[in-house]
Amino acid sequence: MLLFAIVGIVAISVVALCSFQAYALQRANRRMQAELRLARELEERNQLMFANNPSPMWVYEHDTLRFLDVNDAAVRAYGFSREEFLQMTLRDIRFPEDVPVLEHHLSQHHSGVNAGGIWRHRRKNGTLLFVEIRAFGFKEGGSRGELVQAIDVSERILVERALRQSQATLQSLLDNAPIGICRTSLEGNCFETLNLTMRQILGGYDQQEALQLQLASQLYADPNDRGRLLDLLRRNSHIRGFETTFRRRDGNKVPVRISGSVTQDENGEHFDGYVEDMTQQSTLEQQFRQVQKLEAVGRLAGGVAHDFNNILVVIKLSTEMMLGQITPENPLSKPLLQVSNAADRAAALTRQMLAFGRQQIMQARVINLNTVVNDTSQMLRRIIGEDVKLVTKLRDVGNTLLDPDQVVQVILNLAVNARDAMPQGGILHLETATAELDEAYARNHPPVQPGRYVMLAVSDTGTGIDKSIQTRIFDPFFTTKDLGKGTGLGLSIVYGIVKQSGGYIWVYSEAGHGTTFKLYFPVSVESVVAAPPPSESANLPSGQRVLIVEDEASIRSNVRLCLEQLGHQALEAENGESALELCTRLEGAIDLVLTDLVMPGMGGYELASAIVARYPKVKVLFMSGYTEDSAARRDILLSGSAFLQKPFSVADLSSAVRQALAEPGPPIPDA
Repeated sequence: MLLFAIVGIVAISVVALCSFQAYALQRANRRMQAELRLARELEERNQLMFANNPSPMWVYEHDTLRFLDVNDAAVRAYGFSREEFLQMTLRDIRFPEDVPVLEHHLSQHHSGVNAGGIWRHRRKNGTLLFVEIRAFGFKEGGSRGELVQAIDVSERILVERALRQSQATLQSLLDNAPIGICRTSLEGNCFETLNLTMRQILGGYDQQEALQLQLASQLYADPNDRGRLLDLLRRNSHIRGFETTFRRRDGNKVPVRISGSVTQDENGEHFDGYVEDMTQQSTLEQQFRQVQKLEAVGRLAGGVAHDFNNILVVIKLSTEMMLGQITPENPLSKPLLQVSNAADRAAALTRQMLAFGRQQIMQARVINLNTVVNDTSQMLRRIIGEDVKLVTKLRDVGNTLLDPDQVVQVILNLAVNARDAMPQGGILHLETATAELDEAYARNHPPVQPGRYVMLAVSDTGTGIDKSIQTRIFDPFFTTKDLGKGTGLGLSIVYGIVKQSGGYIWVYSEAGHGTTFKLYFPVSVESVVAAPPPSESANLPSGQRVLIVEDEASIRSNVRLCLEQLGHQALEAENGESALELCTRLEGAIDLVLTDLVMPGMGGYELASAIVARYPKVKVLFMSGYTEDSAARRDILLSGSAFLQKPFSVADLSSAVRQALAEPGPPIPDA
């Protein structure tokens, strides 16, 4: 019984155990099926995420770089079909020059997340695509692969590149701007930023040095100007043309003009300033004022010389007529000679004043400057002395319209000054050349006009001219020589002749380093004109009728007495209208009209034009102490008309009248 019971219990236990095992196996099977179902769902979900991801994705084999799979976004983005992708490697979507960098980069990859960075990729049509790579390395079946996501950042890269280009362009514009540009805080006392030109204005600070400058104490020559500038900005929010002086890095001062306005942001109020370096403009303004001063002094000198010459005419003619009526033994002979000599010295002085005032009568003709320099060289060797060496360097130059006698006077005056500046001897250089003065030169040397010029340079190795007096050297009567060793008219005469000739003169000198004067005369396209031969008038008979037209009564009477003593019939008229009326009344029965150029009412030019138009056989002889601009414009004297320079002697008057009567005389231009 017991055995049966035991067997029964065992049988029941076995059945129970089998039932439990079957149940456990069933549960395990259901769990496995659930896991497989979950794995399939996860794989489907991952595949869906891979296939439908909006960013290009692919899987590639690490060793061969061959594509194993690509999503639809990759097909759309790169233009290759899926079949084409699966026949390609990563190298095929790179530009050839990027492949070595790619291979080196991939050699560092490992399982898990790998940093990709931004790369250049190539579409099927060859266009550029910028992508940001995110990659995950894995192992499967003993081989390595990598899942890659490529995010298109082309637009961002292009925007960033355009922004960098824009910033670089803006910085280039700022750095290359011809004016200084800076920003400062209204509350602070330093630059916040400044451009290259601003640093150059300040003497070459680098950026960091400039940003550390204390504006009020280190930048402004007058620290109070910083406060005045800020006061103006707080009242008006902007300024235009605020003039002050900055202190440069080397301690020198630079005049500047500041404009700008106040701006505001989250960091407070700022001043955006534009700074102009006024050094050049100040120099040009100084040159312009010097030209204006010399012009004013020249007009004054011309006016004084004109009146003085009229007085000298009376003195000179009166003394010579009295000398002609007495014997040399007469006690009055010596005093009269002294008066006559004094009148000659005074006349020379007025000629110098006229030269400075550019009111001499020029006998200009087309010449070659080299010829004048060569002709003057022998004379110069005697003047400068044996201890000064004369060196000439004459290049081939064009012709110019000049009065050769006045050019000689210019060279002599400059040479004498050079000799005096070399008391221990030295070298005097004379050089000619053709010069093209361009717009840039003209801007820096007013009132020069651009064009082609003949340049004459006169240089010495002497003591030089101190910069403090260089602006005064052309002033009349200004001299640094000892009393009695110079009149101070030499350079003023040079200046006047050069200006009257349409030229320009500049001086370059440093104390102890010699001096160079550069003279520029406009080139003429005409051929050289030979000097006219002297006329033969010695055998001309006397007794001709001469009409004297002069508004100064004392000059008229003296000239009339002289002409009558010379055997001519002399008539007088106090102005142009009276002379024309007298000529009409005599029906042109006048041989010569001797007329002053400048008179109240009808001047000498207008009178001559009216008389010659009616009576072509009447000769005209002009006389004057100076000419006005209107006379120069008509260019009568350049055409060869007879002229008598005041003051003149009896011999000068006789010669001029005889020559005017003997020559046919050119036509007088219309007034």
